Amino acid sequence: MPITSMHLLSSGFALGRSRGGSIRALLLAHLAVLRAIVLVSGTFALFALGLGASPAKAQVSLLPDEVERVDVIVIEVDNRDVFGFDALSGRRSATRLEIGEQIVFSESRGRVGLLLTDRRALGIAPGIGFQEVRYRIGESAPEVGLIEDRIALVVTGKRALGFVGALGWVEERFTPQEFAEALRAGAAAGIVATNRRALGLAPNLGRFVSTSFRVKEKLESVTAQDTLISVRTDRRILVFSAPRAIWTTQDRRLN
Repeated sequence: MPITSMHLLSSGFALGRSRGGSIRALLLAHLAVLRAIVLVSGTFALFALGLGASPAKAQVSLLPDEVERVDVIVIEVDNRDVFGFDALSGRRSATRLEIGEQIVFSESRGRVGLLLTDRRALGIAPGIGFQEVRYRIGESAPEVGLIEDRIALVVTGKRALGFVGALGWVEERFTPQEFAEALRAGAAAGIVATNRRALGLAPNLGRFVSTSFRVKEKLESVTAQDTLISVRTDRRILVFSAPRAIWTTQDRRLN
């Protein structure tokens, strides 16, 4: 049977349909694979966001070792014996009151414990025993202290005292006619504001950071946050950053 041009056209058309079908089938196969990959990826993503993620909210580091709001120190008094129990290390520290020595204040919070007597101030923190600072002759003994997660503050008639855990006690002597007007503390920042200056304190700092008030500058308010202290006077706004251990000031516009 002779092959005509119509046969050739029919054969070419059939071959084209065959090749087109193969290409179409190949494309469909690729699409199926891509869909499977997307489905699997989405499943793993949902798993990571849901089942694999911790239910706790993300925490922003406040200090290099981060502020932990968990009480880990407890102070117990038994007659003249004073015990400090540390939940982090499991250690027990002890000291003994002197004959006639009277306790006037005792409190623990976070990683700091504070006990005041009529003769000395005692501080305790994880990993260390009781650290003491004695009052000087003619120095009025404080009847109360301010304590937060990482800082304790005490003021006498002559000094500002700060307890900062492993660094122990730090102090700043008052100048003549200087006296404390306000004490504030956040979880990891503290301040003693006097009639002449502001004394900032941070847990990892072995000293007070002082900034002086101007002549006739009047203190209006003091606010403590976790790692920041804000001081407002009638002339300026002063902010103490505990992580950086610096004061930043801003003059106020006078109406």
